[in-house]
Amino acid sequence: MADGTVIKTSRGELGSLFGPGKKPFAGKEISITVNSGGPKGGISGPLHSFRPIWEELSGGKLNIVELPFGEHYTKMMLDLRLGTGQYDGFMVGAFWYGDIVPSGYAFPIDDLMATGEHPKWSYASMPPPLRRLYQWQGVGYGVLNDADGQVLYYRRDMLNDPKWRTGFKRKYGYELPVPPKTWQQVLDISRFFKGKNWDANDPKPDSGMVLHLKVGEQGHYHFQSLSASFAITPGKKVDRYHNVYWFDPTDMTPLIDSPGHVKALEFLLDLHKTGPAAQVGWSLGEAWDYFLRGKAIFVYSWGDVGALCQDALRSKIQGKCAAAMLPSSETYWDYEKKKFIDNKNPGPVGNTTGGTWHGVISAFSANVEATYSFLALMAIKPVSIWNANNGWTGVDPGFTYQFLAPEGEAKLEDYVKAGWDAADVKDYLKAYYDNFTAPTMLAYLRIPGTFEYWDILDKNLSAAMSGTLSAREALGRTARSWQQITDRIGRAKQLKAYRAAIGYKG
Repeated sequence: MADGTVIKTSRGELGSLFGPGKKPFAGKEISITVNSGGPKGGISGPLHSFRPIWEELSGGKLNIVELPFGEHYTKMMLDLRLGTGQYDGFMVGAFWYGDIVPSGYAFPIDDLMATGEHPKWSYASMPPPLRRLYQWQGVGYGVLNDADGQVLYYRRDMLNDPKWRTGFKRKYGYELPVPPKTWQQVLDISRFFKGKNWDANDPKPDSGMVLHLKVGEQGHYHFQSLSASFAITPGKKVDRYHNVYWFDPTDMTPLIDSPGHVKALEFLLDLHKTGPAAQVGWSLGEAWDYFLRGKAIFVYSWGDVGALCQDALRSKIQGKCAAAMLPSSETYWDYEKKKFIDNKNPGPVGNTTGGTWHGVISAFSANVEATYSFLALMAIKPVSIWNANNGWTGVDPGFTYQFLAPEGEAKLEDYVKAGWDAADVKDYLKAYYDNFTAPTMLAYLRIPGTFEYWDILDKNLSAAMSGTLSAREALGRTARSWQQITDRIGRAKQLKAYRAAIGYKG
């Protein structure tokens, strides 16, 4: 690579098209879109890193088309609806599938994978909740890359410090749990540490929880992950009452304003008060840096944070950065019984919250094989491991070869050699394994208009966070707007797509 990094692979892993003297795509030019970020940006960075390698192997040329997050989806859909084939591939968020796959806009890749001609990777390395995001009704469309899900990061040193543990028990009457198992415990701990100068790096007061809440960015994901255990009625299968979160699967009535969702937003409003006031306008990087500088006890976010904790140029907390799967609420709304259920020992609720950004090929591309060969090159095992080891790539872990034994194939010494603190990486990978294999999961929304549904949710959540609307008002407005979107797109069409997306059989 340009910086001197060497990633080892094998001739067999690269596929039969690549090799000495072979330039299988000489003269071909492909264009792939990605969220703007530049050569060192999340998700965009790896495309820049592997472009010269692919161009040397293939003889082709790759155009990386960076688009602002707010414009990427719109420009992709315009190209697909017109059928122009201006772009050969897209680094999509999995929540775009409902708009692109049922309409025939995405190229299925199972046959390309089976030829053995291209760089080799497999869906078999993905836990089922992730695999579903790369496929549609069992057919493969996405090429392995990212594995999004949110976990809880916390300061191992502070929560185990006898001084703070004694003070916490004196105030709250119970032992400070490490890690906390319920959101209610997280709130108690966050309130306890808020305003105290427990961080030695500067004389200013520190925080409990830091969040990224800027409207138009990715703040609504915080609500999704936190509210899941308040709003999901757990059960053995998906039916009208159990394991549903977004809509009633019998008629597409929004559930987003259910009592469980409202209670969760009220809780989030309390939790965000334990962080810096400015976080209402913070994007991902600003919130992450606050935690990495040692200014907050907690942040819950994506896998990038665990890797960035190891970056000495950005982090002051390597060796102190613990992780666990998200806690659950001590109370949840039961849709069937229509009442709250109290449970002081709640079961875990996993999530695939986020984009799980990965490559999809346009059905209108004139260079399908060339496009696939580039995306597949970035999906081979050694590249996937390199991506997850480097936090700046924005590519998060979730595949079997990235987890430590006995859950996976990875070796602790390899992570330590790559610069990880041993305790940090053990917590980190266990948190993600537990998250992606949890018995109850937050269903992922993949229906036509998901981007619009979420945009409305995001704006109303922001109004609640700023104090303009109450939690009930914000989610009530969201539900009414969602009804209008569903009616405009077609309720029967949406119901069919929603049932397929969440695995509802009726």
